[in-house]
Amino acid sequence: MIYTSRDATPPESPTLLWGADGAYLYATWLPRDENPSTIADRVQRLITANAPWVEHTQWRTTRNEPWPDERERRVELVAREVVRDDLGDAEPASGYSLMLTAAGERLRFSVQLTAGAPTSGRRAPSNSLTVEIKEAIPRTVTEVVAETVIRAVIESWTPLVAASRDEETLIKASRGGWSIPVGYRTWIADSVGQIDTSTGGIKSRLVAGGSYLTAPDAWDAEAVVDGMLRTFSANGLDKIRHT
Repeated sequence: MIYTSRDATPPESPTLLWGADGAYLYATWLPRDENPSTIADRVQRLITANAPWVEHTQWRTTRNEPWPDERERRVELVAREVVRDDLGDAEPASGYSLMLTAAGERLRFSVQLTAGAPTSGRRAPSNSLTVEIKEAIPRTVTEVVAETVIRAVIESWTPLVAASRDEETLIKASRGGWSIPVGYRTWIADSVGQIDTSTGGIKSRLVAGGSYLTAPDAWDAEAVVDGMLRTFSANGLDKIRHT
């Protein structure tokens, strides 16, 4: 099941997820018409979806600036976060880079993104987003949390791929650059490739214009990586086409 931000109250016995203390989500997309206005709006949609987990908490930048309530000020904040060269000079052609954090009573969130870059990137994508979720109280990263966040990323950023995983899965998969990422939850846009066959316990269904793959939460990282890579291979998928 995929939960939405409306499902703020977890079920009575939510599934506890993989790593000991947190989860990591990654998403990427090709260059598109992005500017401070569109970026600010996408960030706001993502923050709104995560609101149930960090209630009464102010999101802040690495400069300790609060994420504004007013749209105009949000756009101005993003515009100030233009990528800069080694001398500190603005490089608008390289896009915008932003990091926001929020700490609730149970969970701590960190959102880091680079968006608006006009080129794809050679060895790795120029435009990407990562969400790190850490536990303030043990055993609070649940299926509800992980699936709310990945759905929010899919809906707010319309990426090419998105994956939610723990640290062990990230290390064992060892997939960087333009490789399709592996996670307990992996979403692949139809424009990247379609999943017609899933293997070895991996389940697939259509969600938001792409294939949403899920691995059993009880699996260890090695089983997840093996199952996802077998499914990718069975469908002729490996890397994101970007040229």
